[in-house]
Amino acid sequence: MQKWKDYFFGVFHTDPREIGSLNGIRSLAIFMLFYVHLFRFLPNVDQSRGWLRNFLDNGSQSIDMFFVLSGFLISGPLMRQLDRKGTLDLKNFYLKRSLRIFPPYFIFCAIQYFIFIPSAAKWNPAYGENSWRIIFDLLYVSNYWHGTIFHGWSLSLEEQFYLLFPFLLLLVFPRLGKRGRLGFLIAFTAIPLIFRAAYLFAVILPAPAAEQINLYNKGIYYPFHGHYDSIFIGIILAFLYDNYRDWMNRLFENRILFYSVQTGAWGGIIAYSFLMFEFDTTISSMVIRFPLFSSLWALVMITSMKEGTIVNRLLSFKIYSPIAKLSYCAYLIHIAIMTPLMRKWFVERGDDGVPYFVQVEQWQVLPYSVIMGLIILTAAYFYHLVAERPFMILKEKYAGKQISFEKVQGARG
Repeated sequence: MQKWKDYFFGVFHTDPREIGSLNGIRSLAIFMLFYVHLFRFLPNVDQSRGWLRNFLDNGSQSIDMFFVLSGFLISGPLMRQLDRKGTLDLKNFYLKRSLRIFPPYFIFCAIQYFIFIPSAAKWNPAYGENSWRIIFDLLYVSNYWHGTIFHGWSLSLEEQFYLLFPFLLLLVFPRLGKRGRLGFLIAFTAIPLIFRAAYLFAVILPAPAAEQINLYNKGIYYPFHGHYDSIFIGIILAFLYDNYRDWMNRLFENRILFYSVQTGAWGGIIAYSFLMFEFDTTISSMVIRFPLFSSLWALVMITSMKEGTIVNRLLSFKIYSPIAKLSYCAYLIHIAIMTPLMRKWFVERGDDGVPYFVQVEQWQVLPYSVIMGLIILTAAYFYHLVAERPFMILKEKYAGKQISFEKVQGARG
């Protein structure tokens, strides 16, 4: 009986190895994703300029939050293992990543191909005609060649990171000292920034206005080479956290410095979210937006880990633990759940019988997205039981669990 309870309710159990505040950040990110997609997909929301429009649209920074978290949590154990052993256990790493990521993703790809696409093709034949593009989803290259899963580009980008980063570590880190490694990480992180600036001036600005957003998405937002710096900012944070303990101690122990950094990070995120519009063809929007948001969230992450602070307590509520655990499944299925809900809630028929979307105000997006998010998370729980939980058990049995940074630092004394 206990075994079945663990199976069905394990997602609600808090693991002492978790970093509680990061669960809160991941939960915040998934709800930001819900409201930005609801805002962008509803054709009847006022899209005119305004602070609230900018705030809702900048919910897309949630993707960069996920990237920073991935870089931070994945790279730290790898870099420590390389320091201890002089090599990496690639077999164990890829086994853990495969059991964690592949089953829910490929099961969703099958559902997409055999159920969602045929259903959508009934009212738009183009979906059926382009169903062959699922090959790009299956190969994790949909950030370069658009597949059938709208949001699959970010999963492809992360998978490319998982594939390439261990080999980059093995190739570069053994040849460098601590400062050289940090310098390399910073230089490698700067490459996309330079590329985006060159692409903005050479390609986007000379193009007709009607083509600029599409060029931005295809040339900057989706490709690995245009967006990977968000992940590497998380890697830099992990490297600093693990190798520059004097810096971390100084930050945590100096109250003025600590609260200045924490307040500045939150203030920067809020101000930039309200004042900046992603699709303006400017340096602040299309060039520095990713590293700016990512750096600010990296500071929020590190300062939120100081126990006893208000932010730490707010982000460490136990309710965030199941939301964080379900975030991957919720990310996979959220558009599949969101689409019929939008039709049910926002589509009416006129006197002539023709369906139309009712008008929705910008401020209404937030409460609707909370309700929609709870429905998506409920569906994600059941999807988790079928597509994720069995393989997580295998991962824990054969590959072990990843140990949190707090436990590692605690073990070092």
